[in-house]
Amino acid sequence: MPNVNIELPDELHKQAKLCSLLLGIPLKDYIAQSLEEKLREKPPK
Repeated sequence: MPNVNIELPDELHKQAKLCSLLLGIPLKDYIAQSLEEKLREKPPK
């Protein structure tokens, strides 16, 4: 998997961190999973 650097607003970072803790997965894995799901929702152009 390629490395990607992103910046999240503080509030979004806090929400993502809480979700990752509740799910018991690393924050970077939670963010990658969330982005992957959102990308799959959108039809290709």
